[in-house]
Amino acid sequence: MRISRILSLVGLLLLPVIASAQPPGPGWGQDKPSFERIQQLMKMRMVETLDLKEEQSVRFITRFNEHEKRRRELMKLKGEALDRIEKLVKDSGDEREIEKSFPDALAIDVRMMEERTKFFNGLSDILTITQRAKLLLFERKFERELRDAVRETQHRRMKGEEVRP
Repeated sequence: MRISRILSLVGLLLLPVIASAQPPGPGWGQDKPSFERIQQLMKMRMVETLDLKEEQSVRFITRFNEHEKRRRELMKLKGEALDRIEKLVKDSGDEREIEKSFPDALAIDVRMMEERTKFFNGLSDILTITQRAKLLLFERKFERELRDAVRETQHRRMKGEEVRP
């Protein structure tokens, strides 16, 4: 019962993103209010799942927000690197020039993984080992629930059912 309520809430939060009539472009899928609501839901669920005390919660969320800011910056850099590759593919088609741009994009992936590892390992002063394990499991479960909610909403739309925000 509780999971279905959560999935419904997530589906409702994602509705503006799904219903957006704008074509994919820079920042696609990051409708500000919807994205922020999903982030807030995720933070609340993390605190609940990890069973954090108030002081722990404040420290954890502060650190999580810093990590998310760095992650978004890296995602922006990766998008810019991929845009350059896309432009090269469209404009020149020179394979040697295109290949020269691969290391930039791939290096950003490495930096993102290093940032994630640094963030996770840096939580050892806030979270217990069990809480860090729960965090890893939470991320997987939350992503699945989010994907399932999006699929269900899309399925309902395709069937012509009314989907309320």
